[in-house]
Amino acid sequence: MTASLQAPELTVAPAEATIEAGKPLTITVRFVAHHPTEVSGGDVELVRSGAVAHFERGWMGADATVSCRRSAVLDGADLAPAGPLVAGAQLVRRVTLAVPAGEATVDGYLVQQEYAVRASISVADGHDAEASTALRVTSRAPDRSWVAATGPIVEHADTATVGIEEVSSRRLFGGLPVSGTVTVAAQRAGRARGVRVELVLAEHVPARVAEIPTEENRARSTVVATVALAGPLDVEPGRVLRLPFTIRPPLPLPAPSLSAPEFTLRWLLRAVLDRPLRPDPTTTLELWAATAP
Repeated sequence: MTASLQAPELTVAPAEATIEAGKPLTITVRFVAHHPTEVSGGDVELVRSGAVAHFERGWMGADATVSCRRSAVLDGADLAPAGPLVAGAQLVRRVTLAVPAGEATVDGYLVQQEYAVRASISVADGHDAEASTALRVTSRAPDRSWVAATGPIVEHADTATVGIEEVSSRRLFGGLPVSGTVTVAAQRAGRARGVRVELVLAEHVPARVAEIPTEENRARSTVVATVALAGPLDVEPGRVLRLPFTIRPPLPLPAPSLSAPEFTLRWLLRAVLDRPLRPDPTTTLELWAATAP
């Protein structure tokens, strides 16, 4: 193909591949004309896309998971016309877009959320050009700071009570370990298969009642890290076991703590006494997770 027949070249480059929500983002758009042409304008957009999985029950009782894809332009800027360009000429434009607070990249089971910067250039001869590049949006999760003051939730404590004490931090960051002590106090003697600590990403997607009356709330808990503290053991009344632990979250975290109208994401530290043939006594402590430093 000769140079005169080549389509124009367009690249879009954010100043940072990772940006914190609530901060401005500078973007460089570079257009190369491979033959004489005239740029009549263009635009640059910050786009969020992804999917949220809903639980829907049919009128006859059958249920199904429906993945609802969604996309939104969060901010944009127009590129002014540049007039005639000779072959080989480069047109460079820099714009600043706002990354709204409350946004974050999410790679969950029910919720996926990703971002891209997209640019388009319109030329007089019809050889328009488009380009996009992925962007990771991180969050300090400021609206979830109250989580650090919440107490533990204890479940199935009829045979034994499991506790979580001396936690090094209620803040959770990717790759930074969390340590503490798990306590086990039995009300009745018995055998346990073991004690473990789990780091859990809990997703909740509420039903869109007004839109789809057959839809129900959906929840999913995914264990992203686990540490075994003890193997098979006997528990006895009056004896309290104290088991230190250290658990390391993945780097990067797949999501921060996040609340949105369409879903809620929570990070839980969970201690479990594994009992055969009966519900496992557990204690859950919510953590305040951030993907921005």
